[in-house]
Amino acid sequence: MTSEDVPVRPPVDVVRPVMARELPAENHWPNGPTRYEVKADGWRAIAGVLEEHRPVLFSRQGGNLGPMFPEVLDELRNLPIGTVLDGELCAVVGDRLDFSALAHRRGRDRRRWPPVVYLVFDQLAATGTDLRLRPLQERLTRLGELLRPPPSVIQPVPATTSRSEALTWYEELRPHGLEGLVAKGLGTSFVPGRTRWLKIKHVDTVDTEIVAIAGSPARPAYLVVRLPDGSLAQTAQLDSAQRAAAGRALADGIREALPGGGHRVTTLLLAEVEVGTTRHRTVRFVRLREDLEPPPAEGSGSPGA
Repeated sequence: MTSEDVPVRPPVDVVRPVMARELPAENHWPNGPTRYEVKADGWRAIAGVLEEHRPVLFSRQGGNLGPMFPEVLDELRNLPIGTVLDGELCAVVGDRLDFSALAHRRGRDRRRWPPVVYLVFDQLAATGTDLRLRPLQERLTRLGELLRPPPSVIQPVPATTSRSEALTWYEELRPHGLEGLVAKGLGTSFVPGRTRWLKIKHVDTVDTEIVAIAGSPARPAYLVVRLPDGSLAQTAQLDSAQRAAAGRALADGIREALPGGGHRVTTLLLAEVEVGTTRHRTVRFVRLREDLEPPPAEGSGSPGA
């Protein structure tokens, strides 16, 4: 096989669904019916098979995830050279998907690594063919022919074309780690920045940069985050587990004391937060996003400047 058999090389830019207040109708897109997918709570990842059946796995920002998910790489080796998949890496704890458990995959102690599944929702390339401009239905048909039936580490994401069934999933599967739903037109292509897929979530959250902490560096009581509009906000008080997790993640990046007892954070780390919409806006910490890297601050090479 030659390089021509690998037309798309991960990492690649991905289509990011935009938030919607309600699930769109089954005929929302003019060029095909709507597909409703489970929005699993995990890490977005692009997988590929390069020359000599060499598997690769990257985060949506280009970070190499392969060493943390060797079982996914093992299954990728069985797929044709040139295959590129888009999906979500999820930790399986009991009968639910547990986002926080994925952080254990960063540790060296494999006894603490949770089982994982790679839920695939798109095929971006096949041997010698870039599929991104093809209709989603065609890409999914190819994907169905490619993947093994369960049980396997690499599985297709649950999906339906019935809006009523999707709404039932939205309500009933939340305790099992369902974050929400994603709606896509089956006639749409995969063009980042132009393809407008929609998502609805149980809670409207945003990813924010942590710029400071209040309280003990080992167990911060509050986080100060930079919101998408550039303003700074202090979260509501963290609970015990959140304090411990934040202290571990920020241990090497809290160096500069600030007036009033806080500390500036130098580690580049994101936190997912809920932002209230009332007059007295509240910001509640949800979890750390150690799978993502903050973008550089405008006009500066470092955050928090």
